Amino acid sequence: MPYDANWPPDHAELDGAPFRDQFNGLKALIDGLQNQCTDLNNQIQTRPDVGTIESDTSGATLPVAHLNLTVSNPPTQTEIQAIADKLDEMLVYLHRE
Repeated sequence: MPYDANWPPDHAELDGAPFRDQFNGLKALIDGLQNQCTDLNNQIQTRPDVGTIESDTSGATLPVAHLNLTVSNPPTQTEIQAIADKLDEMLVYLHRE
């Protein structure tokens, strides 16, 4: 079951199964972002015109600002959305090149 930001409703009975579904939905979102980060990193590493960040000595910087986000445990939907938005911003920049 996907994560539902509107669940649980006020005054709902406590039942473990729906809570597990919520946590599993959040884990799926986090795992999806991890996969996106891994894929993005692989794309960056395999571009012939872009070296690794650690080995790039050209002095050039990406026009994408740092996220400066401290993620709580468990992460909130807002934090996950901020990460997704930053990934989108990075992809837009990389596809322009």
